[in-house]
Amino acid sequence: MTNDQIMSMLRQFMPIIGTMLTVFGLSSATANAFVNLVMSGAGPALTLASLVWSFIANTRASIMASAAQPVAPGVPAPLIVLPVQEAELAQSLPTNVQTTETQKVVPVK
Repeated sequence: MTNDQIMSMLRQFMPIIGTMLTVFGLSSATANAFVNLVMSGAGPALTLASLVWSFIANTRASIMASAAQPVAPGVPAPLIVLPVQEAELAQSLPTNVQTTETQKVVPVK
């Protein structure tokens, strides 16, 4: 499994765990009021954190940074060519991400 796949699975499990904490929590017989407060807030907090993390992970810059990584050790990184409109994004990523201004693109017929 790749690092992206593991992180994606973690983002999927966080709302499940958050829901379970919200629904079941801890019984008052085993915990004091502070622990009950923390546990009742942990469920919604995990769900919200998962939502924010998913939003950040699916930005164009994050997707391009992930795609610019080599698939395995010893394999060269792929050349990614973006349109000229995304020149600013290409400059903030590794050198194998370029624009059509710096790389000649031949259209497929």
